[in-house]
Parts: sequence; C-alpha cells; structure tokens
Amino acid sequence: MHLPKTGAAARFGSPEQAESPHGQRRTADARVATIATRAEVLVMPELEQQATLGRIRDFLASRPETARGGFTLPMLTGVLRVRRL
Repeated sequence: MHLPKTGAAARFGSPEQAESPHGQRRTADARVATIATRAEVLVMPELEQQATLGRIRDFLASRPETARGGFTLPMLTGVLRVRRL
C-alpha cells in the first residue's frame, strides 16, 4: 500500500507497526452510555435500541467483574508508521 503503483521510486520506507495494550476505567452505566452513541445503535428503531441496550445492561449486571462499581475495559491501540525517504 505504501509503494507507488506506477513504477516510480518509493517515497516511503517499509511500514513499522506497534501495539500498546491499555484499559479504561468504566462502570456498567458508562459502558452502556458509550455503546448508545455508536452509529449502528443510533440508527436502530427506538424499541430495538432500548431492547438492545437493556440486554447489554442485564449482561453487565450478571457478571461479577462488571456488576458493582468500576472495572477496567481492556483496549489495544495499534499504530502503523512509514517514514519518508
């Protein structure tokens, strides 16, 4: 993807990739509120949206890791970098 398709000289070196695991402190209510802002949820009919968010809320309430107080939502950030030659 970083090489020209025309046979011209490359302007960028080989890509470098790195990943960094981290987490965000959340509560079940905060997680449901975040999910409610996603495009696929926002375009649902209102009754379907409420039912979906209710199922997510019920699931989080049923798990010991997320039922009370805060929990760490595991995340992974990926970076792809190319350097100009």
